[in-house]
Amino acid sequence: MINNDSLSFTDSEMLNAVVLVVDDDPSTVDFFVQALSPYYRTFSAPSGEDAIGFCAVHAPDLVILDLHMPDLDGMLTCKMLKAIPSMLNCPIIFSTEDTNTDQEIRCWDAGATDFVCKPIVIQTLVKRIRSHIQIKMQHDLIENLVFVDQQTGLYNRRYFNDFYQKQMALAKRNDAPLSLVMFEVKNGELFKSKTLPVAAKHIKMFAELISKELSRPTDTLMRFSETKLAVLLPDTYIFGAKHIIQKVMTSISQFKCDSDESAFEKIDIVSGLASIEGLQKNTNLIELVIQNLSQSKRPYNESEIGYQFY
Repeated sequence: MINNDSLSFTDSEMLNAVVLVVDDDPSTVDFFVQALSPYYRTFSAPSGEDAIGFCAVHAPDLVILDLHMPDLDGMLTCKMLKAIPSMLNCPIIFSTEDTNTDQEIRCWDAGATDFVCKPIVIQTLVKRIRSHIQIKMQHDLIENLVFVDQQTGLYNRRYFNDFYQKQMALAKRNDAPLSLVMFEVKNGELFKSKTLPVAAKHIKMFAELISKELSRPTDTLMRFSETKLAVLLPDTYIFGAKHIIQKVMTSISQFKCDSDESAFEKIDIVSGLASIEGLQKNTNLIELVIQNLSQSKRPYNESEIGYQFY
């Protein structure tokens, strides 16, 4: 049971929180950084593009985002940040000199958490940001207990079910592609051994190899079951999903373990995929992937790569 004490954070813990300031005006950036640096690890990005690149790698605890920026404006930047799975719970505060009701509604729809209006009162800013970061950290703590697989650190099946439904609905609404890839360890008896602690160690090694081949922040690797890992690929047609499998399987075939990890090289990995572009009415994408996975009887052979995809 989670109590209120376990969800509170000390000042020293809050000091580890990461705040990203996104603004094309250097003087505004300097103001925010000087005001917030005593309380948080504060970084800056001069554009929406730079902010997306930063968040794809570092996943901050809060973003202060200028509404009016050249090229990629704050509204579009916010939408793109919220498309990154690790940014779903990150509060985004718009910084602006002028707001009206219609503009505020568009900001809320884009994923905004709050607004700060210029000129900014530092004391109010610091307290408001602390409140949002504490809520975010509480949410992260709960999510880590509920949605994260403790063996691998990946999102678990419960998270997969929710994320899958949201991405399917989004793809259908936007008439956009969506693909699902699964990898399975076929000789699963290695994971049931009571004498050798290889289960978590080897599945984690496998997950790390897959993660290295996922180049987009929206490509999400999750633990589907004890021996299955799933990768949900938004905005990806089936040929893109096949390319992911090819890269992963090639990486695995070329991977060389230390001598004490040689058992990993004996694991047979098979893959399956499906895409909504080829999905017939009333067909479930997950069921189709599992069906294709079961048909992939042979372990990977680089010379036969054309036969590994379903």
